[in-house]
Amino acid sequence: MKPYKALAILSLLFSAGCTNIAGDAPRSIYPGQSSLSDADALFSVADDFFKNAGYQCRADQEVRSLRCSRALRDLYIHQTTAVVQVFPEDGGTGVYTLVTTRWDEGLIPGEFISSEFTNPDVKAFCEYLSEEALGYCQG
Repeated sequence: MKPYKALAILSLLFSAGCTNIAGDAPRSIYPGQSSLSDADALFSVADDFFKNAGYQCRADQEVRSLRCSRALRDLYIHQTTAVVQVFPEDGGTGVYTLVTTRWDEGLIPGEFISSEFTNPDVKAFCEYLSEEALGYCQG
């Protein structure tokens, strides 16, 4: 009976997963001279940009936020997802916060996963806003 007990414990250890979260530095989005001064316009531009980059986006009208996610790695034993969120800063100033995180879930221990994360899609989005004179990112 003891070998079965050891096998059961080992199988539990292998089936238990690890979740690791790493984030990039938050950025503030300031509207330019265009119509990005309202949330709907900014969310529409961000939604289109990130959907074209392969993300699945969802707007929350109650909280006035946009959340987009995309699988970066989808292996049997490990999944990695990038998440981008846009939401208004407190005070109704017309400034928005842009946050990106990476979620790692699976059997690869956190010691083997980098704790640093920079999302090139967020950098490209900020460059797009600037090029189109829609706004700019800072931070």
